[in-house]
Amino acid sequence: MKISLNWIFDHIIGDVSRIDVAHLVDTFIRTTAEIEGWKKVRVATDELTLAEVKEISSDEIIVYSSERKKEYVLPKRADAREGLLFMIIDSGATSKWATSVVFGGVKDMMLPAIYCTPALQDGLWKESIEQQDYIIEVDNKSINSRPDLWGHRGLAREIAAILNMSLRPLQEFVVEKEKTNDVQDHFRFAIKSPHGCDRFAALYLPSVNAQPSHLDMVIRLSRLDSRSIDFLVDATNYIMLDLGQPMHAFDADKFTTKEISVAYARDKEKLALLDGETIELTSQDLVITDGDKAISLAGVMGGATTAINAHSKSVLLEAAHFDPVIVRRTAARHKKRSESSARFEKNIDPYHNTDAIKRYLFLLEKAGISYTADEKIISLGISSEQKIVSVKHVFIEERLGVTIKPERIIDILNKLAFTVDQSIEDGEIKYIIVVPSFRATKDIKISEDIVEEVGRYIGYDSLPRVMPSLPLHPNDLHKTYTTRSIKRFLSYGLEMRELYGYSFFDESMVRQLNWQPHNFVEIKNPISENYTRMITTLQPNLLKAIGENSIAYRQLRFYEWARVWHMRGEHMIEQKSLCGVFFDTTAEKINFYTGKALLARMFDMLQMNVVWKKSDDSLFPWNVPHETAMIMHDGKSIGMAGMVDASYVAELCPAGGSLFIFEIDGDYLLNYKKPLTHFNALSKYPSVKRDVSILIASSVTADTLINVIKNVDKRIESVNLIDFFSKPEWKDQKAMTFHVEMEDKEKTLTSEIIDDIWNGVIAKLQQQGAMIR
Repeated sequence: MKISLNWIFDHIIGDVSRIDVAHLVDTFIRTTAEIEGWKKVRVATDELTLAEVKEISSDEIIVYSSERKKEYVLPKRADAREGLLFMIIDSGATSKWATSVVFGGVKDMMLPAIYCTPALQDGLWKESIEQQDYIIEVDNKSINSRPDLWGHRGLAREIAAILNMSLRPLQEFVVEKEKTNDVQDHFRFAIKSPHGCDRFAALYLPSVNAQPSHLDMVIRLSRLDSRSIDFLVDATNYIMLDLGQPMHAFDADKFTTKEISVAYARDKEKLALLDGETIELTSQDLVITDGDKAISLAGVMGGATTAINAHSKSVLLEAAHFDPVIVRRTAARHKKRSESSARFEKNIDPYHNTDAIKRYLFLLEKAGISYTADEKIISLGISSEQKIVSVKHVFIEERLGVTIKPERIIDILNKLAFTVDQSIEDGEIKYIIVVPSFRATKDIKISEDIVEEVGRYIGYDSLPRVMPSLPLHPNDLHKTYTTRSIKRFLSYGLEMRELYGYSFFDESMVRQLNWQPHNFVEIKNPISENYTRMITTLQPNLLKAIGENSIAYRQLRFYEWARVWHMRGEHMIEQKSLCGVFFDTTAEKINFYTGKALLARMFDMLQMNVVWKKSDDSLFPWNVPHETAMIMHDGKSIGMAGMVDASYVAELCPAGGSLFIFEIDGDYLLNYKKPLTHFNALSKYPSVKRDVSILIASSVTADTLINVIKNVDKRIESVNLIDFFSKPEWKDQKAMTFHVEMEDKEKTLTSEIIDDIWNGVIAKLQQQGAMIR
C-alpha cells in the first residue's frame, strides 16, 4: 500500500520538510510495520500545460493553452467536451495527453478533465501544487491485523507518536453535522441483514454542483496509483485513502423507489457494476438495494445504474460497516477484489462511517463547490461496548524485562489514542485502558497486546538480550527409534514404498470392496460426500493404491504407518497401525509362505518372537481364510497377515496377480522393548549340525515341532525349518526338513553323546506322529 508523506503531514502538527525520511522509515519498520521501499517524487512542470477543448471532430481534438498561446491537435478521447480543461505534455516536437505518471504515479492512467480557476490557468497553477513528495510503500501483509493503518490518518497517528509530534484533531477535517435514525422525507433506510451490516449511514444532497477533478486531488491520487474521474467520485476515493473508510456516492435522481436497504441478494439476480461487467448474484452476496433491486455490491463495488456522472445534480452519500468475512467471500466469489473490499476485510472501525460523510462535506466546501444537504445524517445500527483492558504495571515490566516509569507508559498509550486510568490495587500500580474503536475490532484484546504497544515504542533494541532457559530432561526415545527402525527396514530391507493416505475412508473404494466398516467415527461436517467416515483400517487405502498402479508395474510393495480410529462405546479410540502389501504378477507369484518369510524378517529385526496362529472369524471379506494367520505375541493378537482372494485381485487389477497383505498394531510395536541380551562367550568347542526330514500331519505347525526338538536337550542350540512341501496324493500330510545344531560349552561332543541326543530328537518327533524319511 502506497502512502504520501505530504498527505500524512496534513494530520500532523509539524513541518514535513524538516523530516529525515530515511530515519523515519527505519523507525517505522522497527515499531510498526514493514516498509518495502520509498522514493522522492517531483513534478516536472516545464512541459506541462492546461489546455481547453475548442473543437472535437471525428478523430481528433483541438485544444488551446492560454499559458502558451498555442493550439494543439490531439487524438480523440471519449470524455472530452468543449470547454473542459485537460493537462497535456508539450515537449516542443510533440504533444500528447498527460497521464498520471507525470505526477509520480507508476500506473500510466489518462488524466481526467481538470477544474482550474481562470486566474491560475495561465500557468500560476504550477505554483499552487505540491511540487515534491515522498511516496512510501507499506507491506500489506504486515498490517493485516491493523485496520487503522489502511488510511493516512491512522498512519499519521503512528508517525506522530514516533516523531513525538501532535496529531491534529479530526474536527479540523470534517463539517460537524448531527446524526439521527428518524425516518426522512426523501429516502427511507433499513438494515435488513444485521449480520452482514451492523452500521449504516447516509446523507442526501438534493443539489450539488458537479465539477471536474481538482488538480490537488488528482496529483495525490495519481501518486498512489488511484484513478481520477471527477470531483464527486474522486472525493470518495480520497476519503477512503485518508480515513481508511470506504464510502459510495449514488446519483440520487436515478433511484426509483427511494427505499434503500442493506440485504442479501436474490439468487441469479443480475447486477451491472461500475467496471462495465455484469455479474450473477447469489443469496450469500450482501447488496445495497433500491426497493428489492440490487444497485451496489456492498463493500466491493458500486452499480452502473446509479453511477455518478458529469450531469449528476443530486447525490446520496453512503458509508457503512460490513461484515469482513462476507465482503471477502463475495469479492473472491466474483473475482472483484477492490481497494474498498481490501479494507472491509480487515474489519475497520465501525464508527468511522459518519466521519467519512462529514469529511466529504468538508472537501466540497474546501473546493468551493456549492451544495445543499439534509439537516442530519441518517445513522442506523447498534453501538458495541467499549473494549477495556486491565493490566498491572509489574506485568508490563516482567514481560519486557525492563524498568519503565508509569508516566512513560501512559504517554505512549495516550499518543496512540488509548484512554488510561491509573490506580493502586493491593499496593501495585494498575492501568484501566479504554481501547479506541479503531483498534478494538481485531487488534487489542488482552494484556499482552498492551505490553506489545509499550514495547515497540520504547524500542525492542532496548530490551535486555537474555538467552531463553531450556532445562534438559531425559527423554525416552524408544518409540522414535523404533519407528525409524521399522520404516528403514521396510523401505530398504524389503524395498517397500511408503504411502500417505487420507484419514477418511474413500466411500467409492468401500463400495467397490462390497464391505462396510464397524465401530467407525462419522464426520459431522465432511469435506466431501466421498469422505464421511474416519478409517478403522488401512487396508482399503493400500488395496486402492495397488489397483491404481498395477497397470504400470508387475511388482508392487507398499506400506503405510498411520492412525486409525474406532468407537468403543461412547469413546473414540485412536491407534497407530502398520499396514503393507506385496503384489506380484510374475511367474514366481507371491504366496502365503513367501509373504510370511518377508514379514518375519521384521520381527527378527525387532527381536520379537511371534507365533502365527490359524485365523479366526474376524477377517475382512478379501482375506482367504485358509491362507491368513493371526500374529500372536505373548498370547495376544497383534495383527494379521495373509493372501487376498483372487476375485478381489481381479476386480482391482484386471491383469490378475497374487497379493499378500498384513496389518499390525502400531502402538504395540512401539511399546514393545527388546529383551536385554547378555554376551555369552563363544564356545571353544565345535558344534555339530544335522538335518532331519519327516512326513507329518498338515495340522502340526512348524513352531510346535521346533519347540519339541529344542526341549529334547539343553545342548541343542538352534532349530530352523529349511524346507517343506506337500503332494496331492499325501492328502492331509506334508514333508518338512529341519536343521539342528548341537553344541557343548564345556567339551567336544563325542559320537556317543551326539547319537544319544539325536535319538531323543527322533523319538520325540515320532511321538508327534512324524514319519522319519
